Amino acid sequence: MKLKKILVANRGEIARRIFRTIKELGMDAIAMHSEADRNSLFVKEADESFLLPNGYLDQETIINKAKELKVDAIHPGYGFLSENADFCKKAKDQKIVWIGPDAETISLMGDKINSKDFCIKQNIPTLQKTSKVSDAKKIGFPILVKASAGGGGKGMRIVKTEKELNDAVVAAKREAKSSFGDDRVFLEKYIQHSRHIEVQILGDNFGNVIHLGERECSIQRRHQKIIEESPSSRLTNKIRQDITSTAVKLAKKLDYKSAGTVEFLFDEDTNEFWFLEVNTRLQVEHPVTEEVTGIDLVKEQIKIASGKKLDFLQEDIEFNGHAIEARLYAENPENDFLPEIGSINKLSCSNNKGIRWDTGIATGDKITPDYDPMLAKVIAIGETREQSARLLAKELRSTHLSGIKTNKDFLVQCLENNSFLKGKTTSDFIPREHKKLFKAVDKKLLDNAMKASALWLQEHNKKDNKKLYFLPRNWTNGILPKQDIIFEFNDEEYKFQYENNNNHIQIHREHFKRLSTSSVLIISVDEEHIHCEIDGIVIKAFISCFHDEITINSGSGDLVFKVLPKFLDPNEIIIEGSLTAPMPGKILNINVKKGADVKAGETLLILEAMKMEHTIKATSDGKVVELYVKTGEQVQSGSDLMKIE
Repeated sequence: MKLKKILVANRGEIARRIFRTIKELGMDAIAMHSEADRNSLFVKEADESFLLPNGYLDQETIINKAKELKVDAIHPGYGFLSENADFCKKAKDQKIVWIGPDAETISLMGDKINSKDFCIKQNIPTLQKTSKVSDAKKIGFPILVKASAGGGGKGMRIVKTEKELNDAVVAAKREAKSSFGDDRVFLEKYIQHSRHIEVQILGDNFGNVIHLGERECSIQRRHQKIIEESPSSRLTNKIRQDITSTAVKLAKKLDYKSAGTVEFLFDEDTNEFWFLEVNTRLQVEHPVTEEVTGIDLVKEQIKIASGKKLDFLQEDIEFNGHAIEARLYAENPENDFLPEIGSINKLSCSNNKGIRWDTGIATGDKITPDYDPMLAKVIAIGETREQSARLLAKELRSTHLSGIKTNKDFLVQCLENNSFLKGKTTSDFIPREHKKLFKAVDKKLLDNAMKASALWLQEHNKKDNKKLYFLPRNWTNGILPKQDIIFEFNDEEYKFQYENNNNHIQIHREHFKRLSTSSVLIISVDEEHIHCEIDGIVIKAFISCFHDEITINSGSGDLVFKVLPKFLDPNEIIIEGSLTAPMPGKILNINVKKGADVKAGETLLILEAMKMEHTIKATSDGKVVELYVKTGEQVQSGSDLMKIE
C-alpha cells in the first residue's frame, strides 16, 4: 500500500515532529487547526491545512475534511484522539489508513481496569486493584486513585489515610469526566519508592514484535513526567531482560501493530515490577529512544501502516550512548507548578552539538489556557549519562525565553542535582530534594545582571526618545546629575543610580541606606545584547524587555526583574486580606459562604485550568467577608476571589 498524503490529527510540537518524517519520505503533510492556532508554526509548515471550528475533538469534521482532501492516512500523534477507538474505526470505515494499532487494541488497553484484568489472565505481574471504595483497607494505605480512561496525571490522587479517601475519589471522578468523558476510577496500591520504567515496542502485521529498550520516567510533578531518559541507570542486565521480555510477551498476546509503550512500576526496595498500562500511541518521550537506537519511530509507524514488515530483528538493535529529555513547561515551580499563560516575547537557544529541540512555539506566540502548557522538549545525547545531563543543563541555562514563566531553571537544578547525577531518581525525587532544587540566586550574579540591565535600558531609552531627541542625554535645566532606576525581584526592591563620565559610567546601588559604586564600560550594545565590563568583570548577555519586565541571560539562566515606575499609579487598588487566583481558570466549586469562619488549610474553592483541578485553601484562620466570584465564572491570574479577615 503506497501512502502519499498523511493528515496529522494533532497540533504543536508533535505535529511538526511528524511532519518532518512525512516530508523526508517524500509525502505531503496535512495539518488541521483551531482558530487560535491559525498562525502557528505547524500550520505554516504543512503542505495543506484546514480549520476545525469546533476544536481538535471534532471527529466528523476531521474525517469529512480528510476525505475531501483525499488523505491516504491519519497519524493521531499523542493526546486528543490518539487513543480513541471510535475515531480509529471511523477512519478505517472511510478507507483511510490508521497509523497506529487496531481499534480493538486501543479499546482494551485504553481502559485501565480491563487492561489490568487482561494482564492478570496472561500472567503478567500486576498490582492489586479494586473498583470498590469499600475494599480500600484490603489493599492498604497509601492508595492511588486513578481514572480508568486516564492519562497525563489527570484523574489521579494519592490517598494516605482513610479519612482522605472519599474526597479524593469525588475529585478524581470529576476531573476524569472533564478530561476523558468517563468518570470511572479504581484504587491501586501506591508504591512510595518506585520508578516508572517503560518499554518501547514495535509490531508489524505479520506477527513480528521487538523492543527498542527501556526509558525511565520517574521524575514527575503533579503525576506528570518532566524528565525522561534511556537507558535507566538503575536496571541490571537481568532486570532489563525480564522487563523487556515481559513487554514483548504482552505485545504478542495483543497482536500489537505499530509503535506502543508498555509501562511498568518498579519497586526500588524489592526489585519487583508490575504492569501499569499500554500507551497505544507515540509517547511524548519517544525522542530519547530514537537518539540511543538511531531509529525513527514515526518512520517505522508509517512503514507498518503501509503493510511492510519490520526491517530488523531483535538482535539487530544497537544501543549507543545515553539520552535525556526535559519537558519545558509554561508553569511556575514556586507556585506548586501551576500553569502560566502569556506571550513568548523572545526565544533564543544555543542549539549546541548533541542537543535536539522538539518545539511548536516561536517568538510572538501566545500561550493560552486552552491546551497543555508544554512548550518544548529538549533532548541531549551523550556518550555517558553524566555528559548528557551536563549538555542538557548547559543548553537550558543558556536558552533565553522571556514573556512567560517556565520551569527552565528548575529543570537545570534537577539535572545538576547530586542525587540525580548518582541515579537516585525514584518518583519521590522532587519532594525529597525539594530544598536543593529551589536555590537562592547568587547575589553577585544578580547585582551584575541588574547593573547590565540598567546600562541596556539607558541605551534603549536613547533610541526611543523621540520627543526630546534633539537634546543631549541627561540634559536638564536644573541640577539632576544622576538618573535612577528601581528593579523588583522576588518582592524586594533594588535601587540604582547612574551617571556618565568620559565614556565610563558610574553606577551606584542603594543598599541598607548605603551606596556601593561600580565603574562600568559598555563595549557594545544592540536591541538584544549587551557586552560590558563591570568592575573588571566582562559580561556578555542576551537581554529583552517585555512590558515592564527585563529578562537577561549571561549563560547562567534567565533572570527576570520588574522595572518599577518612578511614581505610583493612583488607580491601582490592593484589597487587603484578599485571596487571588494563582492562575487563569474556571471556578468549579465554592465551598464557603459569605460570613463563614474558616480555618487555615480549609478548602475554599476549586479552580479548573487546562483540564486539571486546583484546590485553593485558606492560608490562615479568619472570616469570609466578601465573595468576588461565582461558580462557573472564568477568572484571570491575580483576580480577587474572596476577602478574609
